[in-house]
Parts: sequence; structure tokens; C-alpha cells
Amino acid sequence: MTSFMVRSATQLSGDTSVVRLLNLRSVLRELYGGGSHTITALAAAAKISRPTASQAISDLLEAGWIQSSDRTVDKKDRVGRPAQRFEFRPAAGHVLGVDIGGHKVLVLVSDLSGEIVAERRETLRPTSSRARRLTIMNQAIAAALNAAGLSAADIMCAAVATPGVVGPDGKVAHAPAIPEWDGVDLGNHLHRHFRIPTQVFNDMRMAALAEHWKGVARDASDVVYVHVGRRMGTGLLVAGRPHAGGHGAAAEIGLWRGLPWAHAYERLLELAPRALAGRSADQGDAIQAIFDAAKAGDTAAQAGIDGFADLLVQGLAPVMVTIDPELIIIGGGISAAGEAIREPVRVRVERETAFPPTVVCSVMGDHSSAIGAVRSALDVAEERLFTNLSPTPKPATV
Repeated sequence: MTSFMVRSATQLSGDTSVVRLLNLRSVLRELYGGGSHTITALAAAAKISRPTASQAISDLLEAGWIQSSDRTVDKKDRVGRPAQRFEFRPAAGHVLGVDIGGHKVLVLVSDLSGEIVAERRETLRPTSSRARRLTIMNQAIAAALNAAGLSAADIMCAAVATPGVVGPDGKVAHAPAIPEWDGVDLGNHLHRHFRIPTQVFNDMRMAALAEHWKGVARDASDVVYVHVGRRMGTGLLVAGRPHAGGHGAAAEIGLWRGLPWAHAYERLLELAPRALAGRSADQGDAIQAIFDAAKAGDTAAQAGIDGFADLLVQGLAPVMVTIDPELIIIGGGISAAGEAIREPVRVRVERETAFPPTVVCSVMGDHSSAIGAVRSALDVAEERLFTNLSPTPKPATV
């Protein structure tokens, strides 16, 4: 990939090409917003002359950030040859989104439009050591890059989603669900092994961000995402952005020692043998069997679901009254139950507050945290693109 030279703000001071740089940024921003544009339209939008816009287009084409577009406008009532159009080239850069947890590593490679161009999943044992877990992550990243036909040098930045409390320094401060995970520095690990700038986030916050980007929270700004599965966790969006708090522990309800919240799902699973009537099944089937049994009139199953909903909302209540969310999203394995879990949670939420948020179930499955990581990486890539853009392109690398 051909890219623009990175230059500091100090170096640009007094540079005779500063105006040219500003024009480049203005034109690229218009194209980055999507769609195809003529030079005349770009000049008007960027408030520059047509010759200046034409020069910027030439520079951006040479550097590989944009491309000619095959799209045409409506030719009705127009004569002559249609004006040439240009569009942003999403394949000019790529980012990584990584979700590393207790049972899996999921790596997504995305172009700059957010389109996933490669995916790699690896299974982990919950008891895997830190060294083994990091080795598997390295292998998954390498395999995903290979599948995309890219090298690590083609990746502008990465974001990693992981369970636990991620401190302001990017290190995992507390992760009881994963052996030897406290203190792991995933950002430094990826930079050391792949030379990729990396940020690290709590996985539930990334799941919430994914819902805001491509899921059920597109029209909501203040959101509580609650994951219910092999482990339980929450993630917050405030004003559309993940909220971590001073220590990275915002809304970590599982850390509330007075509430046996972390074991609520296990208690629900205790009903599974009776609901399954001796049939073997994995955990997902077991949960579904409990909800099916309740629907068929099994009072014990229904009582278990009601008790679970009580405990879930008891934990969420302080968060609800603190941030006044528009939306509560139920994610994780239990979200597959749909209305059977949404309704009892909704009833209890409305009972707890005079201004209840809407309760919905996630539809993104176990890709949510990795997709949120992609979104975070794209945010960083966009910021760096316009901060580091320089009018002098580097030679193409082979």
C-alpha cells in the first residue's frame, strides 16, 4: 500500500506546502464520507478552486487513497461526455479487530470502509495458560492476514477486546475468568510481534459499540449492554462512546461483592437436567430447553427464569438510575431465547424506574466484541489518516 509521509506539526510550521496539505485533507474528507464526486463538486464542497481540486485529486490518486469511479449520475437532460468521478479507495488501508476470551480468539481484518475482508477463529481451553493463549492469538492474526493477502505492515492499527478490567494504561488489571491474565499487556504484545499500533478495551464495551455501529443500538446514544453466557458482564455507551470510568471498571457489576450476580446464569443452568429429561446437550441447548419447558407450562423452569431476571435487573438497577440509558441490550448466549428472556427483564425494568429504557436482544452473536474492536480501530485509523496526511507520497512498497 502506498501511504503519505508522516510529518510533525512542528515540521509543517512555515512550510510553503501547508495550504496544499489543507486542500488535500479537505478533498479527502469529502471523498472519505462516501459516494463518488466530480472535481467540480469537490471544489465547491471544499471551497477551493477547480484547478486546486484537480491537483489534490492527482496527488491522492498517485498515493493510492482514491480511485476513479465507474458510477455515473442520471444522464437525463444532459448532453456530452459525463464528468469523471472519483471515490475513496477503502482498500488503501486495513485494520484488525481481535476478540480474545476464555474459549476463543476471533480476528477480523477490515478495510477502511468497515467491510470485513478476512476472518480467523481459533478455539481455546478455558484453562489455557497466558503463554498458550497469546501464541494462539498470534497464529490467528497471522492466518487472518494471510487470508486477506496482507502483511502486518499493511495494517494501520489494531484494537483488542478482552474480558476483565482494562486499566487506563491498556493492561488487564483484573480478569478472574482467565488464568494468568491479570497484568497482561496485549497492546505491547502485538506491537512487539507484529509492529502494529494497538489499543486494548474491555470486550463488553466493544460489544456495546458494535451494537451502536451495526446492531440494535444505531439510534441510541446511552446504552447498557449486558452479556449473559458462560460469564456475565456489562458495557456502557455514554453519548455514543464506550465509558470505562477512572479505573476501567465502570458498570462491572460482577465486582459488587454484595450481589451473587456472577452465579445467576449457573443457577439457571441447574434446571437443565430436568428440562432436558436426560438428553445430552451443550450449554446453548440446555438454556433453550429451560425456556422451552417454561413455555410448555413447567412451573419450576418458569420460576428459575423469573429468579434469574430478578437478579439480573437487581444488578442493572443502579446503572440504570445513574446514566438513564435509552436502551438495555441483552447479549450473549441467552439472547437466543429472544422474547422469552426480553419480556421478563422488560417487566422488571419498568417496575424499577419511572423512566424505563427499552429492552432488546442482540442479534450479532459472538462476533459483537470483535466487530466493536474493528470500529475502534477504524476510529484511530481515520484520526491518523487526516493527522499524518502529507502532500508528498512515499514510494510504493513491494
